[in-house]
Amino acid sequence: MPIPASPPSCCAGLRQTLIQGWQQDFPLHPSPFRQMAARSGATPRELLSACRELNRSGALQPIHVRWGATLQRERWRLAFDAAPGLAVTLAALPGCFRIERAEPGEGLPAVWAEMEALDEAALRRQLARLPLEPRARLRLPGPATTLCCDDPRLAACVEQGLQLCSKPFAECARQLGCSEHHVLSRLSAWRRSGQLEGLVLKPPPTPMPRPGLLALWRRIEPSDDMLARLREQRGVDRVIQGPGSEAWPWQLSVVLHATPQLGTESWRECLAVAGLAGAPDSSLPLRIEQPRDQALLFNT
Repeated sequence: MPIPASPPSCCAGLRQTLIQGWQQDFPLHPSPFRQMAARSGATPRELLSACRELNRSGALQPIHVRWGATLQRERWRLAFDAAPGLAVTLAALPGCFRIERAEPGEGLPAVWAEMEALDEAALRRQLARLPLEPRARLRLPGPATTLCCDDPRLAACVEQGLQLCSKPFAECARQLGCSEHHVLSRLSAWRRSGQLEGLVLKPPPTPMPRPGLLALWRRIEPSDDMLARLREQRGVDRVIQGPGSEAWPWQLSVVLHATPQLGTESWRECLAVAGLAGAPDSSLPLRIEQPRDQALLFNT
C-alpha cells in the first residue's frame, strides 16, 4: 500500500504574507499566531519560526502598536541650520519620525524635521540633546478631542515591541506584573476609544532617502478650498499652514514627492489645479528620511 506523501511546508511562501499581511490588524488575542496560521495556511510553529527568522535578519520588526488619532500628544515641525552630524543626532531622538535634508543656501534652514511628544516639556527634553536650537518651530494642529493615556507602563511595553512568541500578551503581562486579561482588555479599550489604531507586524522603514521638493511662501493666505485641492493632488505629501511670524516665518509650506528634475513641472500642475496664482518664494530639493514608523512617546 503506498504511503501518502506529507503535504509540503508552507514556509517558503510565508515571507511575502508576513511582510504584507499584518501591517494593520495583528490579532488582539491570547494566541494570535494560531489565528494568523488559520488565515495563512501554515502551522503556528511554521509561522512563528518564519517571524523569528525575518526578525533576526532585520526584515521584520517586533509586534508593536500604531497609536490612534485620539491619543493625547503634540506634533511639531522644526527647522534647523546645517550642523555636522545634526541629522544623525535628530534620528536618534525617540520623538523624531521624519527628517528632510536640503542643500544649505538661500539663507534658509537646511534640515527640517517632524517630532511628536506627549507634551511640550517632553519635546524640550529631547531637543536639549541637540547641538543647536531649532531656527523655527511650529506646533501642528491635532484632533479637537484627545484622551490622556491611563496606563503609561503598558503603553511603553507595547510601543517598544512585544516578544515574538506563542503568547506575546501573556509575556507582556508577566513583565508588568499583571494579568494577560488586563493587557488585552486595556488594549481593546484603547482601540475602541481611538487611542490605539491597532497592532502591527511589519518591516522597518526603508533606510533609503526618498527625493522630494519643499516650496515655501512667506506671505499668502490660502482659502480652505485651495488647501483641500492642494492636499488632493497626486504627489503632495505635506501641506502646512503657518502664522508667518518670527517663530515660523512661512504662511504656507508644501512638500512634494518628486525628483528635482520633475519638480518644476509637478509644481506648475499642482499650483494651477489648486488655484495658487503666485510661485513659491523658495523651492528646495529634499532627501526625505524616516528614522522610525512613528514617534516613541513613552520610551523616551
